[in-house]
Amino acid sequence: MPTDALAIAPVILAVVLVVSAVGKLRSPSASADAFRDLRVPAPLSGTFAVEALPWGELLLAVALVLFGGLAGTLAGVAAVLLFTAYLVLVVRATGFDEEVDCACFGEFAPGRISRRTVVRNTWLVALALVALGVSTQGSSVASRVAEGQLPWWWLLGAAAASLTVLLVVRRPVAADVRDTTAPLAHEDGDYLRSRTPALPVTLGDGSETDLRQLSAARAQLLLFVSEGCGSCADVIAATPGWREELPELDVRHVVEVLPGVGVLTRSDSPQSVHDPAHRLWESFGVRGTPSAILLGADGLLAGGPVTGGELVPGFVADIAAELREHRPSAASLDERSPVDHAPRS
Repeated sequence: MPTDALAIAPVILAVVLVVSAVGKLRSPSASADAFRDLRVPAPLSGTFAVEALPWGELLLAVALVLFGGLAGTLAGVAAVLLFTAYLVLVVRATGFDEEVDCACFGEFAPGRISRRTVVRNTWLVALALVALGVSTQGSSVASRVAEGQLPWWWLLGAAAASLTVLLVVRRPVAADVRDTTAPLAHEDGDYLRSRTPALPVTLGDGSETDLRQLSAARAQLLLFVSEGCGSCADVIAATPGWREELPELDVRHVVEVLPGVGVLTRSDSPQSVHDPAHRLWESFGVRGTPSAILLGADGLLAGGPVTGGELVPGFVADIAAELREHRPSAASLDERSPVDHAPRS
């Protein structure tokens, strides 16, 4: 068995673990939301577990590369258990009634869980098994590299590394689709307002309209939520209060199901917006739920998109603060500057 060549497996896993850990540390709220959305069992989804996981991944990455003997074998076993647990969570999530956003690698690989996610995690489990086999051979990976053992089988290892990077880092197509309607930022940080697209949408009573027409009379605060999204619960619960606090706006839920499906359908004003074809998600580059976008009544995008259980309430608070400054002289966003928000996620 060409164990020196296969020693690339623990190196690949170490890189994956470092990327995963850094992504989680850079976006802790997304990790917490993912724990809820994936319905991780309560003993493993507390604040301590969420905060400790990336540090555990970093320690495991170091152990896979530097440790040999018994310590290296234990690190290999830990890697197999960890990536198997990730695979089980992902496979289980594909059976949920609602789609689930994956934050397995924090902000580096966001997107909906799909068959490709299952393939990716299956591949990582296979690499973990190979790494475990290598760890039982005695010397650590660092020792073998120091000894200069680089047979041609390392070329296969390089190919495996390329495949792993492709599966882990590449975002789903839906998350990459950007329309010309998506907002941009100037180099000096100013917000560029783009025209609201005339995308067809269905309202809660089954009637059809388009997004530009919907915002022609009143500014629209669109909240992208999902009934099965744990991190959306607070946003959904806060919506009635936001409607009272922001009388100048129509505050609407945007959902991915047809009218009448689920409990988020609203047929009285302001009606819910139904977009099962994901036209709004793709056009605005919305990467997950909950997210928010502000459309001005002047036909231009006024703020967002922002994504996350913590960022959305902050976004709404900023809108409320700016509206308070302009009351009672202004009753809409037409003649005001847009909310000073570059896209965030």
